[in-house]
Amino acid sequence: MEKRIISGTDLEVSVICYGPMRIAQSQDDPDLPVHLRAMHAAIDHGINFIHSSYEYGVRWMMHEVLKDHPERHNLLHVIKAPVPDWDDPDFDAAKLELIIDDALRDLCTDRIAMVQWMWRCRPHDEEHRLPLLANIHDKVAETFEQLRQKGKVGHLACFPYFPESAATAMAHPAEEALIAYYNPLEMEMSPVIDTLNDDGRGFLAIRPLYEGVLTDRYASHADVPEGHRLAKEKYADAFNARQKLAEAIPEAADGMTRFAIRFPLMSANCASVIVGLNSEEQVVEICDHVAGVTPDPDTVSRVRALMGH
Repeated sequence: MEKRIISGTDLEVSVICYGPMRIAQSQDDPDLPVHLRAMHAAIDHGINFIHSSYEYGVRWMMHEVLKDHPERHNLLHVIKAPVPDWDDPDFDAAKLELIIDDALRDLCTDRIAMVQWMWRCRPHDEEHRLPLLANIHDKVAETFEQLRQKGKVGHLACFPYFPESAATAMAHPAEEALIAYYNPLEMEMSPVIDTLNDDGRGFLAIRPLYEGVLTDRYASHADVPEGHRLAKEKYADAFNARQKLAEAIPEAADGMTRFAIRFPLMSANCASVIVGLNSEEQVVEICDHVAGVTPDPDTVSRVRALMGH
């Protein structure tokens, strides 16, 4: 699989990052063998970049795959670290290190290549997030540097939720990369991404398929079966935008899944796309779709203009 350097770092990562967000939660899960095969298949297909979080409750399964895997020392891990979390009063350096230590043990690795740092608060809005960021950002940077000196971590990335938070966070010199929702229907981070490109920094895209809207499975909201999660009214506007995309962009009309998974990688400073891969078939399909993808600023500009970005 093609690999790219995350701009501004020494990390050479596969353009697909394996995400286990919805895999088996316990040994009793009937789909456990399917998920085990999916993770093995991802590594076998050249995916060297792995995304995980203690919040997903799946690292026990990842540990089973990784503990004796011959490639485990060649894999690069990016982990979520929400410190402070929703109800934490402040940034806690000890909590961040505990999250790192647990990940090192569970993932059978000597270093977490990249930490996806997040700061959360209630209410979950810019009015409360921005003052909190100003109060804690230097402490986060200092703590991370201490962890780097200990050899536990490599690089600091930020998952900021909102555009203003993103611009403010990425103005801090400690932040080396952006991790954000980015797909043809969610491009609110585009101005920040462009700034990072000018600065020689990169980003990683999450949710490239927009929860399943941007796939070949359902062409319209009316096609979604009753009772399916995508049948909820909140997805109607997304399907309308999907239709608009398919009508205006020939590449999308020819294969929405393929187009959506390639779209983030059409930006030169997008190094990898984080996507949930739950079966061998999904691994093969997604890996095939990104073969030969190259930066394509013209298509990115067309989609941005179409969607008002």
